[in-house]
Amino acid sequence: MKKIHAIILILFLVGFTFISCVYENVSYCPFCGKSGVMEISKYDPETGITTIYYECSNSECGKKFGAGQINKGGTE
Repeated sequence: MKKIHAIILILFLVGFTFISCVYENVSYCPFCGKSGVMEISKYDPETGITTIYYECSNSECGKKFGAGQINKGGTE
């Protein structure tokens, strides 16, 4: 009986971990607080790097944010 409880507990923890990873995306704008954020990815064929950032779909806000917005070269 203890083995069945241990197996059920392990399955529950694995399932919970999987579900929490699925919901790890951005769902609201940190500037205006509204939901409706679009994920935008751009691929640079010269470097082979894909840059991902987010853009608020609220017409009054429209801000872009995320790690893809960081200036890596330092010259822009």
